[in-house]
Amino acid sequence: MLIGELEKASGLGRDTIRFYEKRGLITPPLRRANGYREYTERTLAELRFVRRARELEFTLDEIREAIPRMWEPLPLCGELQARLLHKREAFRAQIRDAEAKIDMIDDLLSRRGAASA
Repeated sequence: MLIGELEKASGLGRDTIRFYEKRGLITPPLRRANGYREYTERTLAELRFVRRARELEFTLDEIREAIPRMWEPLPLCGELQARLLHKREAFRAQIRDAEAKIDMIDDLLSRRGAASA
C-alpha cells in the first residue's frame, strides 16, 4: 500500500509515518520502480502498536525495543510483560495521587463552606 492508504488505515499523518520510519520503529518499506514506498500489512500493524504505545506514554526507545517482540508467539515475552505491568502500576500510582489531590481540594472546599461537585 502507498503512504496515502497507510495514512487512512493507521490514522497517522505521512509526516508521522516517515518520522517513525526514520527512527527505526517500523519495518522499512520496499521501493517501487518509480521510487514510491510500498508499505505492508505488517507496517500497518506496527504503526497501530506504536500509536497505542504512545497513548500509554511509552518512550520511542521503549517502543523500538518492543516492536520486534510483538511478532513473537504468545504469551508475551517476560520482559515485555514486565514493562506492561510496570506501566500499569505507574498509572495506578498517578490515579492514587490524583485522588489524594481531589480529596485535599474537597477538604479545602468544605472548610470554606463551599459545596463540592
